Amino acid sequence: MKRNSTSLMGALHPVFFMLMVYAISVFMAFFVCNVVYNSLHKADSLAVKDDSNIAHLTVLK
Repeated sequence: MKRNSTSLMGALHPVFFMLMVYAISVFMAFFVCNVVYNSLHKADSLAVKDDSNIAHLTVLK
């Protein structure tokens, strides 16, 4: 009889693939949530900004 065996790397390929997909999705979720959180909470600091030192610009047409 001919032995039909696969290597350990070949047998675990689906497991490695799913772990890689999971790691990438966790990284992307953290990045997206971090961007959304920072965009929401840094908007409050713009409302408290002191506008007394801002120079007004005029545009010529």
